Amino acid sequence: MPIDPLPDWVLQQRRRVGDRIRDLREERELSQERLAELTGLSRHTVYRIELAQYGTSIDHLALIARALRIEIGALFS
Repeated sequence: MPIDPLPDWVLQQRRRVGDRIRDLREERELSQERLAELTGLSRHTVYRIELAQYGTSIDHLALIARALRIEIGALFS
């Protein structure tokens, strides 16, 4: 069972990934809406992932990485 509330270090990692996704999206001059279209996710989901409001799944991260044309590991570096 996950700890509630989550430890701060987990939330920090979530923020790092969200920031990385936003930075890569902006480098590619994609809107959140366009990234959502490319992934099949809703724009609201992309928004929540970028702001670290949502503990996303590996499946969503794989879709985002593919849409950004990067390896999934690049979201964590």
